[in-house]
Amino acid sequence: MLHYEGYTDVGQTRPINEDSFCLSEYSREMDAAYVIVADGMGGHQAGEVASSMAIAQISDTISQGFMAEMASSDIKELLVQAIKKANSVVYEKGQSEEGCWGMGTTVTMCFVIGERAFIANVGDSRAYLLRNGLLHQITVDHSLVQELLQKGQITEEEAANHPQKNVITRALGTDSGVEIDLYEFTLCDGDMMLLCTDGLSNMLSNETLTRLLQEKNSSLYAVAEKLVMAANEAGGYDNITAVVLTKESGLGGKE
Repeated sequence: MLHYEGYTDVGQTRPINEDSFCLSEYSREMDAAYVIVADGMGGHQAGEVASSMAIAQISDTISQGFMAEMASSDIKELLVQAIKKANSVVYEKGQSEEGCWGMGTTVTMCFVIGERAFIANVGDSRAYLLRNGLLHQITVDHSLVQELLQKGQITEEEAANHPQKNVITRALGTDSGVEIDLYEFTLCDGDMMLLCTDGLSNMLSNETLTRLLQEKNSSLYAVAEKLVMAANEAGGYDNITAVVLTKESGLGGKE
């Protein structure tokens, strides 16, 4: 059984919340569900428009295209098409409406059916897997700092305080095309997924994330809320969103 919850907050410094998230309805018949986080960008509230539009379009495409007993390759293709359609919708609005020019959004989603988990992402919103007390970052940030790290031009410590930390190299809706990263793995009983925007991952260490995800006697909603509040207490320099999903019974949450 899948359980999942989400929480978002505007943070301490931003005037509006341009993050969005989605928790799909759980299908008991197919043991399937998906969750999405998106971090919008653009002036005059255009980022809020971009993130909410992207999630709405992705959800619509998946609900129309998903069928029982789909092969893994077909599920991946469905996720790719969903994100590409969302990219087109956001891009066209950004090109045609005053106040929306140049808007875009990150998107990271997790689709689970049975024991199969699929991650699709564009941008620097992250997906983590907590398994047996160890936190693994599944996604790789599409950011300037990540590229510098991979080239060995900066250290992890320099990356954490880099002045261009928020510069991303991929986004949904900023161009007519979009490149998507895909991941597939087995989700085991007791595993927990965390999807979050950079307002969370930039503020909390992996050690803090691990500790908060493992807090005993907390509902999933409480876990998501505590993660966001901890990022706020650490400075809250951006909008903050956390979505947690587990394949474990006994935790309260959407199912």
